[in-house]
Amino acid sequence: MPQRIFVSNRLPYSINENGELKRGSGGLVSALMGVSKSESFSWFGFETDENNALLMHNMVRKTEGNVNCYPVYLDKEVYDKYYNGFANDILWPLFHYESHLTNFDRKSWECYREANQVMAQQIAEIAQAGDTVWIHDFHFFLLPKMLRELCPGVRIGFFLHIPFPAAELFRQIPVREELLDGVLACDLIGFHEHSYLRQFIVTLKMVMGVDANFIQAQHEGHRTQLGVYPISIESDEFKEKAESDQVRNKVEEYRRNQSNPFVIVGVDRLDYSKGLELKLRGFQHALDKYPELRGQISLLQIAIPTREDVPAYMNIRREVEHMVGSITGAFGTPSYNPVHYVYNSVSETELLALYRSSNAILVTSKRDGMNLVAMEYVMAQDLATPGSLILSEFAGAASLLSDALLINPWDVDSVADAIKKAFDMSFEERNDRMSHLQEILSKYSSTRWAKGFLADLEATVLTPAHKPKSLSAEAPSWSSDFTQFLTQRRLQVLLDYDGTLVPIAKRPEQAQLSQETRDVLTALAKKCDLYILSGRNREFLDAQFAGLNLNLSAEHGAFVKLAGRDWNTRISSDINSWYPHVEKIMSDYAEKVPLSFVERKNASLVWHFRLSPPDFAAYHSKKMDEELQLGMSNQPVTINMGKMIVEAKALECNKGNFVRWLQQRYRDTHILAVGDDRTDEDMFAAVADVGLSVKVGDGVTIAQYRLKDQKEVVSWLRNLADKI
Repeated sequence: MPQRIFVSNRLPYSINENGELKRGSGGLVSALMGVSKSESFSWFGFETDENNALLMHNMVRKTEGNVNCYPVYLDKEVYDKYYNGFANDILWPLFHYESHLTNFDRKSWECYREANQVMAQQIAEIAQAGDTVWIHDFHFFLLPKMLRELCPGVRIGFFLHIPFPAAELFRQIPVREELLDGVLACDLIGFHEHSYLRQFIVTLKMVMGVDANFIQAQHEGHRTQLGVYPISIESDEFKEKAESDQVRNKVEEYRRNQSNPFVIVGVDRLDYSKGLELKLRGFQHALDKYPELRGQISLLQIAIPTREDVPAYMNIRREVEHMVGSITGAFGTPSYNPVHYVYNSVSETELLALYRSSNAILVTSKRDGMNLVAMEYVMAQDLATPGSLILSEFAGAASLLSDALLINPWDVDSVADAIKKAFDMSFEERNDRMSHLQEILSKYSSTRWAKGFLADLEATVLTPAHKPKSLSAEAPSWSSDFTQFLTQRRLQVLLDYDGTLVPIAKRPEQAQLSQETRDVLTALAKKCDLYILSGRNREFLDAQFAGLNLNLSAEHGAFVKLAGRDWNTRISSDINSWYPHVEKIMSDYAEKVPLSFVERKNASLVWHFRLSPPDFAAYHSKKMDEELQLGMSNQPVTINMGKMIVEAKALECNKGNFVRWLQQRYRDTHILAVGDDRTDEDMFAAVADVGLSVKVGDGVTIAQYRLKDQKEVVSWLRNLADKI
């Protein structure tokens, strides 16, 4: 039976100081344990104590019948550099928009790579074709590709539990290409929120040149599904705990000791991403802006210690404690303490009681993947005495909890006004907002989140990446299958022009055929039926191939000139129905984008932007493509994006269409097709059953063979002429 394998930095179990097995209580543990209650599954995570690793594996097998726990031993020094040196000191701050705190260290990067490789090798020992591997978080960007190479038959999913940053930030990472290349080996990548997915898509284009949409990305012949899956909490279970007798008793105790009528609670790890200093500034401004709140409201802030030995976190603690003192000094009296600050963790019962007894919660995250505290607060509320949720718009939870009072935490007026609104809000409005929030969360638990992701992952179709066979320019290295194909019967050779016979030029008119290439084509034309199948117009091809006894096809097959004959058209559709409109749109864009221009042909129009500012032109090319696709959807025209071009062409301007025309004209077709661009993929697809195809250069392709680059083409054609 196929098995499910979960991977995270930490395992869901630990061994306490008494040697007892303890199960973690985090949201991910609850979600994944809940989704596989009736099925056995495996969970991999790191362990730096070799003895504990073996002990934990055996203890879990005895206590949890359906869980196979695999602690992966990693040397402590390697773990520290992988986890603290790279994951937490590079990726964490940068993904939370604190790039000034990053300090790239090559040794830490090497340890990050080593840790991912060790994990891949351990998983590969048990993973089999058909299994599902779900990898969690930023610790494992390289793992998908490493695992794919070891276990090509498994489904691989990846979920990022933190924000994905804007492309400009991600580009600052020295190893940006390696990280993206690693994660794109997945079958499904999930994010908490649409903006994170959008930024990932933009980053793929800017860093890797990979075109993607909100559904999928294609890289090196592999298709990766993309999706948004906002995580939640175990809502019903959390609500049940909040209504327990222990919590009720604690709530009554808190309310008896409450010195102010309106208590705002804050519960955050003491991390720079949580914006505690912004919270205190906003609270202070509320007391300044609304004097009537003084003596009426107080802030109870629980700051949970984390990474206490790291200077950046020590600085946050000092700043927060200084601000607490300043607010108390400015507004406190013998009978009024505006801020009650607790630098410590609290028990679950105490936490639920704080949620339930407070009048509001204030979340001021600068960046937050989701923020489950906001969800916990909502589900802990008693609708007979509901509180208010004041939530940063930069927390992923804001996209799900629309009835919260959303704030910009950097805007002190926004924070102050939200506090005042929560203070003045009527019972009816509080009840209406909170009941709607509870309804949302009650229908979307963490288990449902996990089930949803796994269902999509397991529904992906495993299509092995197509890898063309490498083809050398030198004939002795050609395979027997390839050489046998060349000599079976009269061969038809189809050659693209730009990027194949000549290098790509900045301006179309600069791509001139060399004398060496003319000589090779002359020799080749004597051995086979040679066709130049190009997007160029008839006049250009006539000029370049004057005196050569070969066949020409212009504008992607719309016009054909057989050797020794005149040009004939293959067009039967109405070009005038779309040509003037497309020409006007392309001309308008040529005015907007510096150094771009429109190339006008008989059956097609091409907007070139190779000389233009890259990012600016790329944006407008996508905008033009969308505009033309929508506006010309009912016209006999196809719109395509190629290498630094957007092209509109008649339906007959299609290299695959031309190949099919050849097949009808010559029953016994035997074709070798060679090209380098997206437009050549139609040709490759059409010859799949009647010949062979060769892709020139890199990029995704369906061709059977690949030549390294355009520089090898002439030598390869010379050897081809000798072999035929």
